[in-house]
Amino acid sequence: MDQNWTSFIIGVIGAVITLSAYTQTLVSTTQCVTLGLLILMFGLLVGEGLISL
Repeated sequence: MDQNWTSFIIGVIGAVITLSAYTQTLVSTTQCVTLGLLILMFGLLVGEGLISL
């Protein structure tokens, strides 16, 4: 799969986790938002080519 598609999919996963922070009850809202933003940052680094998968 292309690097751009990989980073896009990682970004979508991060966005879903971030947006689900207020509807899920498994972890706290702060932890969910933090995890989602970290995944978004990881997707950005993959998209920029700093991390290769």
